Order: sequence, then structure tokens, then C-alpha cells
Amino acid sequence: MRRLALFFDGAIQKLSGLSLCVAAAFIGLLALLGAADIFGTSILGAPVASALELSEAALAIIVFMGLAQAERRRAHITVDIFSGRFRGWAAKASMGAALISAMLFFGFLAWRGYIAAEQSVLIDERSAGQSAFPIWPGKILLALGAFAAMLEALRQFVRLCAGCSDPSESAGGLS
Repeated sequence: MRRLALFFDGAIQKLSGLSLCVAAAFIGLLALLGAADIFGTSILGAPVASALELSEAALAIIVFMGLAQAERRRAHITVDIFSGRFRGWAAKASMGAALISAMLFFGFLAWRGYIAAEQSVLIDERSAGQSAFPIWPGKILLALGAFAAMLEALRQFVRLCAGCSDPSESAGGLS
């Protein structure tokens, strides 16, 4: 059982890292697209076709594919006026409630994102810009990013329940 838990713990961490790599790749593409659009508009007098629509799709992918890593590092905004003072079982209960809330929230996003992606694929949804490109791949990545964030919150919750001092630490300390 411990080996299986360690396997899933490591696999979810790798999934978080992979989703961050996808987000980073899209940040690079977005930077190149922005530079090409500025260069084309300013110097050549011809902007990149559908640059705005491509940027919108890329931004959604960047945000949702980065969610799992943000959850892993606990980089989300938190208001801990009260919970920052908790110790012992109260701190664990507060963290557990936050992780359950995160699982529910990200799970809901993944579920609704999956439904939207499925419908988008069925109708071959395309952008309304100058050059119509498919937007369903972005919707699929949105759902996958939310699912990865849900799995990361689940991983941290299991580690919390297993008694690890910090549920976001690496797989080596799972008891």
C-alpha cells in the first residue's frame, strides 16, 4: 500500500511539473506572438492575423496549466488572519478544510471544463478572428489543468491525513 501511495504521490508531482512546462511553453509562444505582432504593426504595417484571439486562448492555457504547480507550492492568495494562529489539531483541521475546498473547486472546474471541451470538439469550434483556428485544444488543456490541480490538492490532503508535517513536501517523506 505504501509503494502504491508513493507511486501516486510521485506521479501527481510529475504531472504538476509537466503542466507547468506546458504553461511555460505557452508563455514563450505568447511572448513571440506579441513581439511579432508589434514588429509587424509598427514596422511592416501588417499585424499578425488573429493575434488577439490567439493571445486570449494562450492566456487561458497558461493560467489553468499553472494551477497544479501553484497549488503544490501553496502560491495561491490566502487570508490567514485566524488560521495563521492555529496550532496542533486546529491547524490540521483548517488545512484539511482548505484542501477539501480546493479539491471540490478544481474538480468542479475540471468537470465543467471537460463538458465544454467535449462540446467544442463535437462542433469543431473555431475562433471568430481573421484566421479561424480551433479553440477546442485550449479547452481540453483548461480541463486537464484543473484536473491536475485537483489531484495535487488530493495528494496534499492524503499526505496531511498520513501525518506528514508539510503536505506539500516531496514524496520521500510519506509514511
